[in-house]
Amino acid sequence: MDESKKPLVSVRLCHADIERLETIAGRLRVRESEIIRFALRLAFTKLAPLLDENAQGRDLIPIFLECGPELTRHFDLDPRTLDIIVNGALDDPQKKVDSQDLELIAALHMPGCHPRAKLRGALKPEIGQRSSPDALQHYLYQKYIEPDNSHAGLNERSNCLQIPL
Repeated sequence: MDESKKPLVSVRLCHADIERLETIAGRLRVRESEIIRFALRLAFTKLAPLLDENAQGRDLIPIFLECGPELTRHFDLDPRTLDIIVNGALDDPQKKVDSQDLELIAALHMPGCHPRAKLRGALKPEIGQRSSPDALQHYLYQKYIEPDNSHAGLNERSNCLQIPL
């Protein structure tokens, strides 16, 4: 395909999304297509580790810290599906994410599920005093991202990456 030609893609959007798109484009004084391309680039940047087939297990935890509830809610990702996405056929037990932790991530969007109770049971008492999103973030960072450096810089990161209930 010629580099200068871009394929056309059809996307179905609800009326409210189209209105938002038009409002943002009008405010920025750009075309709606530019807003869509920007949103796609932003999503691709945030989800970049999913493009790397070698990224598995704990490598994917940052994605779920930053946009886990949105991902699990939008794509209806249950714990079993999350396990397949995150751990797949991973053999290295050091890189694997515990299935209980994936259940906690998935539980944040499931109706009728009470992640606070599950979270309190999984965490140390002093961590259980935090709100569920903060406690889950702290717990996952401490366990998978910075296991040897348990408290350094954690408060700073907690303010940046929020996991809303």
